[in-house]
Amino acid sequence: TKCKFWTLRGSGTQRYNRKAAMLRWLVAVATVVVRSASCDAVNDGTGVVLDMDADSFASTLQEHPFVAVSFTASWCGHCKRLEPEWAKAAEILATHKNDPPIVLAQVDCTADKNAGLTKDLDITAFPTIIVFRDAATDGEVYDGPRVADGIVDALRTLAAPIVEPMKNVHEVRAFVRQDPVVMLAAFEPGAAGLKVYETAARHADIRFGLVTDASLLPELDFPGEEDIVLMYRSFDERIVRFDMDFTVENLKRFVDAKSLPLVAELDKTPENRNILRRVFEFRAPKVIAFINFKNATERDGIKSAMRDVAALDETKYRFVLGDSAENEAAMKYFGVSPDLLPAVVLHETETDKKYILHRAEPKGIAPWLAKYDVGSLDPSFKSEEPPNSNDGAVKVIVASTFEALVTGSKANVLIELYAPWCGHCKKFAPVMEKVGHKFASNDAVVIAKMDATANDVLDKRFIVKAYPTLYFYQAKTNKVILYDGDRSEMHLIGFVMKHSGETVSHKEDL
Repeated sequence: TKCKFWTLRGSGTQRYNRKAAMLRWLVAVATVVVRSASCDAVNDGTGVVLDMDADSFASTLQEHPFVAVSFTASWCGHCKRLEPEWAKAAEILATHKNDPPIVLAQVDCTADKNAGLTKDLDITAFPTIIVFRDAATDGEVYDGPRVADGIVDALRTLAAPIVEPMKNVHEVRAFVRQDPVVMLAAFEPGAAGLKVYETAARHADIRFGLVTDASLLPELDFPGEEDIVLMYRSFDERIVRFDMDFTVENLKRFVDAKSLPLVAELDKTPENRNILRRVFEFRAPKVIAFINFKNATERDGIKSAMRDVAALDETKYRFVLGDSAENEAAMKYFGVSPDLLPAVVLHETETDKKYILHRAEPKGIAPWLAKYDVGSLDPSFKSEEPPNSNDGAVKVIVASTFEALVTGSKANVLIELYAPWCGHCKKFAPVMEKVGHKFASNDAVVIAKMDATANDVLDKRFIVKAYPTLYFYQAKTNKVILYDGDRSEMHLIGFVMKHSGETVSHKEDL
């Protein structure tokens, strides 16, 4: 058993080509049990998902006009991580009035009876999610978010009409007030621009609305007209007009640039959740300022400086402002010192590199980012101070000594990446001590540990998804080998001997 954890990360490109690390926010949901006559319903206490197989596949698609199916393998770790999120998403979707209803299902591709179905659908990676519509057996591969609230938002967007038509002022007013940002256009039936608008809508993760009478467009301080495309926002400038050449690519760029605030606020309010999710999923680096909001002058000055930079290029960075009192966990994750506020963090999504400007001033933000642009900033990393004495059987590693004592060492190193709060790690600590004593007199082998919550793991070969995680660094080949065996003294000693070619200190220890 391992302690699983979540980190504050986000990445990827817009819509359905995203990497799955993101912000998770608390969602209150009601439990709804759904059963189907053509297949069994699985309820694990967190949600309801239809359990499909080759026999029930076609009939289930006939019964439900919109089905998202997760094709899984019982041995797949990614599938196991998706399972609770998939179940939670099904539970949340059951509380929404979707038309058509959105049904989530799963197929175990390792079951013998599903082998033919798996081959017919060309399922070669797990989990693969396919959306099936209107009983068609050739579906659309889903490559969107893999956490519950992201799954819900993405599937609701897919299930909704590509463009939502409205016929009266009441429908239009409700549409522009329901979400933080929406698109609304006025086109006459059959207008040439309507096809461009519909195509762009397929590639966006915000809602697109349509009226055929421009007089229905609300809140305008200029005359409405036909063939006009507007964005309504609950932030910054309320209404933004699309005024570029009317192409799909230009409309997509417009949505990318204008559909998020210049500076978003890092809080947990329900109305802000969707905006923050999209901010942290955006492909650009994130610039996050942590400030004591009680100091209004400081807060407003930093925010104004960030807005000025953001306005120059709305997609180069994504700017976020957070109250230090409400975001202590995020500050700890990024290595921000609470004694050196205000602080600004630049986080590269793809590389996970972090750059920190402590004691930030409004006038210093633009020059600091300019240094980053030309590559003259050094990444920051979180590290404890090295211990004054390191003579124990298990050597203590910190981020600043990791290269020297692990990957730059001439010795083979078995290292445990742990969390001090993890019960499994506490239980495992005596085992590591025993293994350390067994190799204490062998200079070719080092047994080590590092607190991965207090130190950044800078070498990306050492991936930490759970605690404790153990790796073996093989000095002669520079290889990093994940240990996934039994966490017993005997098995660990055998693993170290196998990959190091070394023996324990004394023959009797065997």
